[in-house]
Amino acid sequence: MERTLAPPPRNTLRGVGWADEKRPYYFISGTGRLRDVLPASMPIMFSGPRVEFASIPDPPPSALPASHTPPPMETSAFQGARPAHQQILIPQGGSPGSFRLPRSTAGNAGATTRIKIAVQEQTKKHRTVQYVLFAMLLLVTGAYFWSNSLNERRLVAQRELLLGQVDSLVAQIGTMSGTTQALQGALDSAKAEAERLKQRINASGATGPEIAQLKAQLKAATQQQRNLAQVATVDGAAIAAANRDAVAIVFVQFPDGRTFTGTAFAIESDANGGLLVTNRHVVVDSVGRLPEKVGVVFNGSNQNFRADVVAMSHETDVALLKTSVHRGIPVVKGIATSRAQVGEPVGVFGFPLGLDLQKGADWRQLGVAATLTLGTVSRTLPDLIQLDSYGAQGSSGSPIFNRAGMVVGLVYGGEKGSNGRIVYGVPAGAIKALLLRRE
Repeated sequence: MERTLAPPPRNTLRGVGWADEKRPYYFISGTGRLRDVLPASMPIMFSGPRVEFASIPDPPPSALPASHTPPPMETSAFQGARPAHQQILIPQGGSPGSFRLPRSTAGNAGATTRIKIAVQEQTKKHRTVQYVLFAMLLLVTGAYFWSNSLNERRLVAQRELLLGQVDSLVAQIGTMSGTTQALQGALDSAKAEAERLKQRINASGATGPEIAQLKAQLKAATQQQRNLAQVATVDGAAIAAANRDAVAIVFVQFPDGRTFTGTAFAIESDANGGLLVTNRHVVVDSVGRLPEKVGVVFNGSNQNFRADVVAMSHETDVALLKTSVHRGIPVVKGIATSRAQVGEPVGVFGFPLGLDLQKGADWRQLGVAATLTLGTVSRTLPDLIQLDSYGAQGSSGSPIFNRAGMVVGLVYGGEKGSNGRIVYGVPAGAIKALLLRRE
């Protein structure tokens, strides 16, 4: 049965009591209803305000009003202490253990969901970026290995091409023969260098820097072969026959007793002698002093004719000597009217190393013998001719002849460290300028 209680005061607390030792009852503040079935006239004791209960009979069902559950009420003692959405509901037939804290509201659940969705979206974006980066890494790695493979094949092909070019170069040099001992020596040297280059190519690892270096060496060897091929077409014997008697060795003695040698060649002759051309540095020492004695001995002769310095150029390394010889002296074929061109074969006739060559010291018995060296013009400037030839101390003043046997310049020095292979000369125009100035 259900018992109706008189409404408690507003400050009455919610309470829990027991009608006996086993059956609890609940009293809800402000409702005035006791939710449990109790025996009539049973006293109930619990801590808190005093409550009296009255038992009334149950009305018939028809007399009961429509079932209506009143809204839960706040405990008046905690008015204003808890928000409305945190009201505690007491379930029917509950027990003390049935009390629970309120569940999260819909608003809290929505925030959690939105956070979860945002995290999922960020995670998805990060994964997409990772996939893209991984794909790019695969692409770059593949391109790198493909490029390396392609480069290796290209280097191997270049190496094979170089080997073929060297073989061709060796064969071409082998078909050439030197018309002079110097040219034959140059051909033999070029062939040996080509063979060494071939060995280096075979032993190389076909790397980029090695291939580039081998290409440069092959280019130099090929150019050398072309120069030698040009030189091989020069009739050195004809050049020598037309000019060798006009070439002379020069002896220069200074007041302190020092003696030097050089080369000169005659360009003019008369009944009393003639003019010879040599370098200024041959007849002047380092401080500009003139020699005490100058003598010239022509090629194939052992006669030492006295000579004098008659003119010097201060702009170029050229000087003129005059010698007195009864009935004149032999002269060169002539001075070229055009400049030497790069790649043009030339011949140098002179006295490299002076009298230090074998039998050179016996010149008084055997006479002096000039040396013909063939080469090519490798570079030209307004006041310079560079030759790929041979020169040494004593070559200064040697005439440079073109294919026709005409003078295109005179040697004045060489590049240090080139073993005499790079020779410098003064263009023939400087000789003509000094002759005009003397007149």
